[in-house]
Amino acid sequence: MRYEELQPMYEWIEENYGEDAGEEGSKTWNEAVKAFEEYCEEQQRLEQEAQWQDEYDYYIFLTLKDADHIFNKDLSELGNMLAANSSMAANPTYLKMVLAHAVTILETYLEDVVKSLIISNDSYLQNTIKNVKPFSDTSFKLSEISIEKDGIKKFVIGKLSDNLYHDIPKVLKILSGVIGKKIEISIKDVCRVTVIRHDIVHRNGKSKDGKHIEITHSFVLESLASIKSFARNLRANLSQL
Repeated sequence: MRYEELQPMYEWIEENYGEDAGEEGSKTWNEAVKAFEEYCEEQQRLEQEAQWQDEYDYYIFLTLKDADHIFNKDLSELGNMLAANSSMAANPTYLKMVLAHAVTILETYLEDVVKSLIISNDSYLQNTIKNVKPFSDTSFKLSEISIEKDGIKKFVIGKLSDNLYHDIPKVLKILSGVIGKKIEISIKDVCRVTVIRHDIVHRNGKSKDGKHIEITHSFVLESLASIKSFARNLRANLSQL
């Protein structure tokens, strides 16, 4: 197993050093191993930069109105699908899938809102660096940030991809930090939905103590309504900026 794990390194050294690498454990071999490790780190850096660039290219053109449209369209289509499949109204597996995907639509929307705000306004970018973790409490190397145009924005939105956007209290804290103003809206109903979604995804609809959670057609309809209401209230709050 150890040999198989190291096979890419052996192949890279063979291709780039050949016989000049010497015997394993020798000074020249160790130098070749170090060069391979540096190569891997550089490839990881380039891959991450490419990913951040892709995100930047997407969000630089995505307005809040665009995010609203995508969210409303997807959630509406999900609701229409639920209404059209009356034969599946009592199917627990189908209902769990619908509820779980509704939360996925919401978390994608929240991520879109956060990142669109940051890219659209330098003041929001500065607020994010000042108020939002990990930027507000962690040191970063300058080598992690591209010096090209908008390199800091790419770095910031890239790091924000590590967040879980179905963690509603955390998302509101992030958004409050971005806009520099506390957002105060009711989250009780939507949090109930996201908690049950967690039980569906991680325990197939059972609570932590192993009890089965009944997912009914009416509850899924209520959940879609709660998600829509939360998003509407959030946007109304942001519209006051």
